[in-house]
Amino acid sequence: MKSLLVFPAAFMANTFALTLVMIGLSLFGKPELAADFGIVHGATVALFYAFSGNTRSLILGGGEQVKTSYHLRLRCFMLIPLYLFAVILSVGLVASSMWVILLLIGRRACEWLAEVFLSEQEREHLPIPAFMFFLTQGILSLLVLVTLVLDSFASYAALTLWAISPLFWCMRRDIFADALKRPSKGTDYLKVLLPNFGSTAVIGASVYIIRVFIILLVGREIAGDFFSAFALGGILGSIFALALGPTLVRHEGDSSRVVHMVRILNCMLAVSFGLGVLLAGLSIFSPDVLLWTGKSSLFWLAVGCSLIGGVVMVRAQRVRLRLLQGALGKDTFGADILTNILLVGCAPFLYYILGVEALSGVYLLGAILSLVFYSSEAGVLFARFSKERWVYYLLACFIFLPLFLQLSAGIYQGEGTVHSGDVKFAMLPIPISVLVCYVGIVMLGGFSKARISLVFIFFTFVGMFLTSLLLATDYGLDERSKLTLLLQYMLPMFALVLGQQYASGKDADLILAKSIFWVLIVIVPLQVAFTVIEDTRYLSSSLYLFSVYQGASYVPVVFVGGFLLVLFSFWRENKYREALAALSFFMGVYATFSASLIALAFFIGGVFLFLARSFILRIDISRALRICGFAYVAVFLAFQFWLGGGLLRSKSVALPHNWSESFMLTPFRDALELRASHWEVYYTGFIDNISSFLLGHAHLLDRKMFPSAYNYYLDFLYNFGVIAALPLLAIIVFAIYKVVVRFAVIFASDKLCGLTVVTLFMLLVDNSLQVGMRQPYSGIIVFFLLGILLSSICRQDGDALIRSGVVKSETGLG
Repeated sequence: MKSLLVFPAAFMANTFALTLVMIGLSLFGKPELAADFGIVHGATVALFYAFSGNTRSLILGGGEQVKTSYHLRLRCFMLIPLYLFAVILSVGLVASSMWVILLLIGRRACEWLAEVFLSEQEREHLPIPAFMFFLTQGILSLLVLVTLVLDSFASYAALTLWAISPLFWCMRRDIFADALKRPSKGTDYLKVLLPNFGSTAVIGASVYIIRVFIILLVGREIAGDFFSAFALGGILGSIFALALGPTLVRHEGDSSRVVHMVRILNCMLAVSFGLGVLLAGLSIFSPDVLLWTGKSSLFWLAVGCSLIGGVVMVRAQRVRLRLLQGALGKDTFGADILTNILLVGCAPFLYYILGVEALSGVYLLGAILSLVFYSSEAGVLFARFSKERWVYYLLACFIFLPLFLQLSAGIYQGEGTVHSGDVKFAMLPIPISVLVCYVGIVMLGGFSKARISLVFIFFTFVGMFLTSLLLATDYGLDERSKLTLLLQYMLPMFALVLGQQYASGKDADLILAKSIFWVLIVIVPLQVAFTVIEDTRYLSSSLYLFSVYQGASYVPVVFVGGFLLVLFSFWRENKYREALAALSFFMGVYATFSASLIALAFFIGGVFLFLARSFILRIDISRALRICGFAYVAVFLAFQFWLGGGLLRSKSVALPHNWSESFMLTPFRDALELRASHWEVYYTGFIDNISSFLLGHAHLLDRKMFPSAYNYYLDFLYNFGVIAALPLLAIIVFAIYKVVVRFAVIFASDKLCGLTVVTLFMLLVDNSLQVGMRQPYSGIIVFFLLGILLSSICRQDGDALIRSGVVKSETGLG
C-alpha cells in the first residue's frame, strides 16, 4: 500500500504546490499577493488544465487507446501558445511584477508536462523517482513561501528554481524521442481525446470566470481570502480528483491493495465534514470565537462550507473517475459542461440575491452539481424515471406553462416588474420552466443523446467568454455587465440538450402535443374570459391565481406556436375534433387581443399554411376548412370588439371606414419605425471596425434607452461578435439543411411538419423582430423545440439508412 500512496503524493506535490503557497500567503498576512497567485492559477487552469484531456485517467486506464507519447506530443505543440495566452489573461488583473507572472506561469507549464511523465511512472510502477519528486517539491515550496512572506531578496531566485523543478526526477528521454515521431494513429487518438479536452476545457474556463466574477463583485482583498478558503476547504476533494482518486479507482478490483486506503479516506472525510460543520456554525452563530485567528468570519464560513463540499466532491469525483476508467470508455463531456456553466451562472445570482455571504458556498454548490450530473450520466440517479411517460407529460406541461415566480414575492401577480437595466434580481419574474428545464436534464440523463447540443453549448460558451475577455479593459462595471449578459444568453440554450433527450423517449412527439394541448385548453379560455370580465381593450395578464409576464410580446408567440403544433398533430384525430374547433376560436380571439402583431401574423399565416397543406395532400379538406373557419371568424369578431374600445361597450359589428389605419397601419408603422431605429444603431456599431465585427463591444449600450436590438442575432453580434456567433449560425444552418434534405418526409408527416413550421418561424422570423431566445421563458421553448426537431430529423435519417441496408441485403446487394 505504501508504494501505491507514493504516486498520489507525487501528483499532490506537482498539482497543489502553487495552491498551498497561495493558502500560506493568505494565512500569513499577504492576501493581495495570494489573490495574484489565485488569478494566475485560475488563468493557467483555464488553459493548461483545459487541454489536459483527463490524461492521467486515460493513461492509467490502460494507455492502449492513446499512447503516452502522443499526450506529450500534443502538450509540446501547445505549450508556447498556451503560455503566452496565460500571460495575456493574467496581466490585467495581477498587481505583482511581470517577472512574478512569468515565473508562476512557467511553474504551471512545467507541472503540465510533468503530469504525463508521472502518469507513466505510476503505470509502470516506479515508486523511487516518484518519492524523490515529492520530497523535492515539498522542500522548494516551503522555501518559496518563507522567502515571499519575509520579503527576502532571495525570493526571485527561489521562485525561479521552484518554477523549473517539476521536471526534476520525472523526465524520460525515450518518451520525448517517441513524441517527436509522427504517430501512425494520430487521427484515431485525437477522436478519443476531443471529448476529454472539451470536458477539462469547460472546467478550466469556469474556474477562471468565477474568480473574475468574485473579484468584480467583492474586490481584490476579500476575493483573495475567498480563493484561499476555497483551496483550503476543498483540498480534500481536489486531492482525490487529481491525485488519490485515479489510483484508487484503478485498483478498486484488488480489495487487498486498496482497503486500507479506503479506510483512511473515510476517516478523512468524516473529519472534514465534522470540522466543516463546526467552522460554518461558529462563523454564523459565534463569530467572536474565531477572532484570535486574525481572519474574518466570512473567511472561516467559506472554509467550513468548502470542507463540507470537499466530502461531496470526493463522492462526485469517484463517479467521474469510474466513468473515465471504465471498460466502456465513457467520457464526462456533457456532465462537465452542464455542471460548470450552471455554476458560473449561479455565482452572480447568489451574490445579488443573498449577499456576499452566499459566495462562501460556491465550492459546495459546485460539488453538489458535480455529484448530481455525474450520477445522472452514470445512470444511478432517477434511472427508473427516465422512461416513465408521466415524466415526459409533466416536463412538457411545465415548460409551456407561463407561471412566473419572484424571489421576493412568490408567484408573480403583475406587480414589481423589473425594467431593463435594473439589477433587482429579487423582483425579476422567473419562469418555472427554468427550474423544470434543469431538473428534466438530470432526470432524463443519457447526455450522449444530446452530443450535438453539448458541442454547440461548449463552443458558444468558449467563444462568448474569449471575445469578452479579449475586450476587457479595467475589469470593472462593464465587464461585470458583459458577463451577466453572457449568462442571460447561455442559460436558455440548455433547453437544446433537454429537447434532444426528450425526443429519444417513446412517443415523445405525441406526448409533447398532448401536453401543449392541455396547457392551452386551460389557460387560453380563462385568459380570454378574464379579459371579458375586466372589460379591457387588450388581453388581460391576470388569471387571479397568477399573472402572465410578458403577455403582450413573447408568450402570445409561444402560445400560437403551441397551438399550430397541436393543430398539425391532432387535426385528423376524431376525439380532438370538437376540442380543436373550440380551441381554434379561442386562439383567434387570444392572438388578436394580445396586441402582438407577430403573434397575430403567425396565427393567420400558420392556419393558412395548414389549410394549404391539406389541399395539396388532398386529405380531410372539409375538416380543415371547418377548423380554419372557426379561427378566422374569431379573428374577425375580435377585430370588431377591439375597435369598439372594449368587449362589453361594443354596440356595433360594422367596421369603421378607417379601421385599417387605426388597427393595422398605425401600430405596424410605429413598431417598424422603433425597430428600424434600433437596428440602425446596432448594425452601425457591429460593422464599425474589424474588432467590433469579430469580437463585439466591451461597453454595452444603455439598457434603458436600448433594451435590445429587437433582433436576437443582431443583438448577439453587436455584443459578442462573429467569432462567438459561429456555433449558433452553424447549428441553424445545419437545421435548415436537414429540413431541406428531408422536406418530402417532413411535409408528409403531420407532427413533424407542424414542429418544423413552428420551430423555424420562432427561430428565424420571431427572433429577427425581437429577442425571444434571450428571454428565459420563450428562449427555453425555442431551444427545446429545436432540440426535438434536430433529433427527430436525425432519427429519420437513421431509419432511412436502416431501411436502405435492409433493402440491399434482401436484394443481394448488401
